[in-house]
Amino acid sequence: MALGGAPRTAPNGPPPSQVQTAPNLVQFDPKLVVPSQPLYLQRNDVIAFNLLTNGPNIQVRANYRWLTPAGEIEEGELNTPPTTGAGFFTLGIYEGWLLSFAARVTSGAVLGQWAFIQALITRANNPNAQSPMHSLFWSGFIYSFTANGWPGLPAKEITDGAGTIRVIPGTFPGAGSEIQETVPAQRRWALLSFRTTLTTNATVANRIAGITLDDGANIFYAIHNQGAQAAGAVVTYNFALGVQPYIDGANNNQLPLPVTAPIKTGYHIRTNSVNLQAGDQYSQAFYEVLEWGQWDS
Repeated sequence: MALGGAPRTAPNGPPPSQVQTAPNLVQFDPKLVVPSQPLYLQRNDVIAFNLLTNGPNIQVRANYRWLTPAGEIEEGELNTPPTTGAGFFTLGIYEGWLLSFAARVTSGAVLGQWAFIQALITRANNPNAQSPMHSLFWSGFIYSFTANGWPGLPAKEITDGAGTIRVIPGTFPGAGSEIQETVPAQRRWALLSFRTTLTTNATVANRIAGITLDDGANIFYAIHNQGAQAAGAVVTYNFALGVQPYIDGANNNQLPLPVTAPIKTGYHIRTNSVNLQAGDQYSQAFYEVLEWGQWDS
């Protein structure tokens, strides 16, 4: 039974499923002749879609086809409610062989947005992370207005592929405070670059700007600028992968980040300044990352 509908009725969207085949010219016993796909669902089986996304109010549409024991091909559609973060959604075909499904994001394309789904078979009426799952038969990224699904592209892990390129505006720290950025829940990043400007007040002291990476408790990378910043100065600091420390003579300083240092939920990107004064001000940071999902938060 589809979620929110009657047996063999699409849960929402189009009207109830329609027969897509002409009357059979050849009769066969489905117990002896079955489709090439082995996904036979019994009446108490449902298909669960486990969705993880970095976007707000994401809506997914899944169109599917199945073969009934009577030899008829029928179709249905599942439209999920707006989802932020993660969610489970189910559909049922009553009984028969699942032939295919195609899913796509219908809520619009947003820069840097991604969505990942797993397709599973379960007997839980309201599945969640603790529910028993009897089969994982496909997983992959789905994209706005372009479909992905089964059968088709090979199943992927959530960390497969090149990742999504994002430029993220950071927080604006208060005067005399360091920048601290935290990797959000269910994300994995590869930090590509980080840029901020430090404006020092008139208090006479030599400040030395730097950056650290930590896992919430332990610092595993730290670097400071090779020169000091005096009082009453405005200097921009650019951190990027694999570069050499460099000062260009126009108040732009370049410092390296580690080439391979993936960071995940709860990890921090922080400035770490020597002799930072109460009136000194860091600007809002902008940083570029490659982003993947991460099941464990």
